[in-house]
Amino acid sequence: MQKLMVFSRIFLGLLGAATLQIAVQALLDPQIVMNNVGVDLGNNLTARNSLRAVYGGVNLFLGVFWVLTAFWGRFREAGLLLSVLYTGGFAFGRVVSLLSDGVPGVFAQQWLVVELVFCALGTLLLVGYWRR
Repeated sequence: MQKLMVFSRIFLGLLGAATLQIAVQALLDPQIVMNNVGVDLGNNLTARNSLRAVYGGVNLFLGVFWVLTAFWGRFREAGLLLSVLYTGGFAFGRVVSLLSDGVPGVFAQQWLVVELVFCALGTLLLVGYWRR
C-alpha cells in the first residue's frame, strides 16, 4: 500500500508539472504551442483565444488539481481517474486521426506514446487503489 501511494504521488506530480508547463506556454504565447505542429496563428484572435482557453486555462486547472492530489490523499483516486480519462482521450483522438488521416509527424507520434504510457500507468495505479 505504501508503494502504491508513493508511485501515485510521483505519477500525479509529474503529470501535473507537465500539464502546467504546457498551460503556461499557451497562456503566455499560444504560437509557441502551435509551432510544435507547424501552424501559424498569425493575427487570428479567435484561434489564440481558443488555445489560451483550452491548452492554457483548462490545462492550468487540471495541472493544479493533479499536483494537489499528489499531496492530498483524499482526492488521489479522483486524480488518477481524471488522468486516465485525459490521457486516454488524447490517445484515442490521435489513434482515430492516425486511422483516418494517416501517419502524423514525429511530434504527434511521440505524444501518442507518452499519452498511452501515462494512461496505462494511471490505469494500473487506479486499479491498485480499487483493490486495496
